[in-house]
Amino acid sequence: MAWELVADVGGTNMRLAAAVDGRIKEQHTFDTTGTMHLTDAVKSFVGKIGSSPRHVVVAAAGVIQNGYVTLTNAGNQQFSQADLIVAAGAEGARILNDFEAAAWSLVTADPDDLTLIQGALPAALQTPPVPTPPRLIIGPGTGLGVGTQVWAGHQPEVLQGEGGHVRVAPHSLDEVAIFTKLAELWPETQMDSTPCLALEAEAILSGTGIPYLMKALELLDGQEPSEMSARDIFDVARTEGNPLAVRAINMFAHHLGAVAGDLALYISAYGGVFLTGGVLQKNEWIFQNPHFLRGFNQGGRHTKFRVNMPIYLYRNSNFGLEGAINAMTFDPDLH
Repeated sequence: MAWELVADVGGTNMRLAAAVDGRIKEQHTFDTTGTMHLTDAVKSFVGKIGSSPRHVVVAAAGVIQNGYVTLTNAGNQQFSQADLIVAAGAEGARILNDFEAAAWSLVTADPDDLTLIQGALPAALQTPPVPTPPRLIIGPGTGLGVGTQVWAGHQPEVLQGEGGHVRVAPHSLDEVAIFTKLAELWPETQMDSTPCLALEAEAILSGTGIPYLMKALELLDGQEPSEMSARDIFDVARTEGNPLAVRAINMFAHHLGAVAGDLALYISAYGGVFLTGGVLQKNEWIFQNPHFLRGFNQGGRHTKFRVNMPIYLYRNSNFGLEGAINAMTFDPDLH
């Protein structure tokens, strides 16, 4: 069987799949945070298939330099394209940023995988896919991923970047104390070496940052930190069982909207803003309150442009793997 190995490696899980003729045929998930290295997972997966793939394309949640990556939120995972070739016995390998792959998945995004938040659903998917206006994908997970997909004539392209590390700052005076405390708790996210209220977006908009935000709110309220996980905070906020959890998630939703709106305005994302990742897919309820859309659409003199951008919850859990497949299909450098 002629096949390609595609993988999506994040801060929590690494998912490997065999792709045949552009379709996923077999898939397996491994734990990123344990002792197993990706190369060991590749060897195990290839052994189960019983033959070596022609190529390996891995979507990895980290900054890629010269074919080498260290995962941003899983430092024990470091590997190179050469490592992947050896582990898989493949002819070649390529490492993509995880949201570079996510953006590639938008080329073949199916409207059936979308929940409408603002605007209208896109037209039905065609084969081959037809050009669209620029599209933005953004997803809070262990970190915050951002990707951009555009068309150059009839050729889809993806723009690389680290949009998840743009800055967030207090939206109102009552958030100043919260950002001050958050900067004390997680000083690495400050956007300056001196005490600074502007923080990396991941300080709030990630599964890693939400517990820090909750702890800041609890300390400011004179409470002992509960040490709740991000999942616990979302669950408690959903039932309105803890007012500080409700405030944390409302802040999360508002700043997610503001960051998504700023980035969408920059690229004129009239092809759609796609919200994805496990955090949002498991907590669709946050879009039923006004905080996200208020943050997205409040653009001062450019509000009229933001309110005309369609927004979707992208429910395709395999976007990383399918994006790796699309990159192989449409990117001539991966052929």
